[in-house]
Amino acid sequence: MIIKRLASRTEERTSALLTRVLTKLSGNTVSMGYIMLQLRRRSFGGILLLLATLCLLPGISFFAGLIIIFPGLQMVLGLRAPLLPRFLRKHEYGVALLKELGESAIPWIQRFERFVKPRWLLLTVPPMTNLIGLMIIALAFVVMLPLPFSNLPPSISLLCLAFGLLERDGLVVFIGLIAGLVALIIGVVISYIAYRGVNVFFAQPF
Repeated sequence: MIIKRLASRTEERTSALLTRVLTKLSGNTVSMGYIMLQLRRRSFGGILLLLATLCLLPGISFFAGLIIIFPGLQMVLGLRAPLLPRFLRKHEYGVALLKELGESAIPWIQRFERFVKPRWLLLTVPPMTNLIGLMIIALAFVVMLPLPFSNLPPSISLLCLAFGLLERDGLVVFIGLIAGLVALIIGVVISYIAYRGVNVFFAQPF
């Protein structure tokens, strides 16, 4: 029944949704809570897409990765919409930065949308979304690693997962999960190399 409802439902494309949300932004800063309110009807996909984009940015990636843990955990628990603690909802981002990101990302999203469509719907509904939540949490920890470029592979995987959920495209979700496994392996390897490097450094006589 859920699959039939999803297959028959038509929704605003992701690029149109983001364009509308960004156009409505005013002032110098905007809170995460306000953005979530605008994206709520698209549930977890919208907020994950925004946070995954922020994870690509050095300096912001740690905090964005920290926030992603919360919707990931809530997906594991089966919640229908993401909820964040008050201090995270109140955290603000620069409107100019968000609009700049949107202007760069939306044309690419529009190109991608030509190949995306609702399919493999079983991968976009529970219990699969509960398992996706576990992957999101694991990727969030890799994003938060204080190592050069360690945020890129998990961010790309998170973008695929978010876009697949938004467009109900199970094939894109599947690609995101495979990319996530690769990102986790890369994260483990980078962490091990960094750990060994630190040990060798402190083992040197001074």
